[in-house]
Amino acid sequence: MITLTDVTKHYEGATTPAVENLSLTIEEGTITVLVGPSGCGKTTTLKMINRLIEPTSGDITVGGNSVIDRPPHELRREIGYVIQHIGLFPHKTIRKNIATVPHLLGWDAARIAERVDELIELVDLDEEMLDRYPHELSGGQRQRVGVARALAADPPVMLMDEPFGAVDPIVRGKLQDELLDLQRRVKKTIVLVTHDVDEAVKLGDKVAILNIGGVLEQYDSPEVILGSPANDFVRSFLGTDRGLKRLGLFPIETLQLDTGPFVGVGATTAVARSVAQSHNSEWIGVLAEDDTLLGWSPVDSLAVDGVVTEAAERFLSWVDCNDSLRDALEVIISSHTRIAAVLDGGTFKGIVTLDQIYAEIMT
Repeated sequence: MITLTDVTKHYEGATTPAVENLSLTIEEGTITVLVGPSGCGKTTTLKMINRLIEPTSGDITVGGNSVIDRPPHELRREIGYVIQHIGLFPHKTIRKNIATVPHLLGWDAARIAERVDELIELVDLDEEMLDRYPHELSGGQRQRVGVARALAADPPVMLMDEPFGAVDPIVRGKLQDELLDLQRRVKKTIVLVTHDVDEAVKLGDKVAILNIGGVLEQYDSPEVILGSPANDFVRSFLGTDRGLKRLGLFPIETLQLDTGPFVGVGATTAVARSVAQSHNSEWIGVLAEDDTLLGWSPVDSLAVDGVVTEAAERFLSWVDCNDSLRDALEVIISSHTRIAAVLDGGTFKGIVTLDQIYAEIMT
């Protein structure tokens, strides 16, 4: 969808280029993340794609056509653009903000209204917000409006410059998840700039790591970059916890889950003790008849003869089956145990162990 061929940007008066001989091929329907230290030219590169900044030399094509040959205003109407501070028009309602580009393209009122309705549902905004103004919304809501506005004319390409940098970490994580969910549905070609390695790894199908002057050090999938850094610069930029970052790429559902030291309500004490012993455990997990996780009990607290009728303690060491191995590791460490129960909507699916996580780190 997008190609950059030997693209250079040299600002007048500067001793070195902001970007030098950068070549990239960005595949259709993917998220490509540009990441690197301050001064690496990632935002300059992004803005050259829609000619907010003019390249000094080289060529950029979108959909096979050179952007240099297009009138800038026409080009930008076909490329969605989302920035860190959202850039909504403060004097316009949310409805009018979202409708900006369709209005410029001359869509009729009925078509614009239908598209706005589609978009607020797509980005999970309430219809009653449409007649509010930007200052009446939270940061996360404004960011969703910014995404909706960028999608308004259904552009094949979206450029996102630090889109979640102005919100708090909790909202940021939620917006990242929403972007991934949105991308699964709309399949746009997205180029996103961030300074956050964790964000790049989480969002990118491909990650381009740039050095000062727009020098491309490595361009590959997050798995390859984290597992095989191209050089010392990439290794240093990724940080000493790149093994942990890599764990974030592996969903728990890909593992072969063990049943663990768990029994159902109604199991005899003898069976419960035997199951716990086979897993070298001093406790036994208790499941309801529908496999809902009820909790756990110390083995020593079980009656000598009888059946398991309830759990003595809540089970706090658990993760969702859609979580990552990094999530599982954090739960295991914080709960001072060696396992985490894996749940699917509350239903017990098995356990993930510290040994399994360690094995993934070492591969």
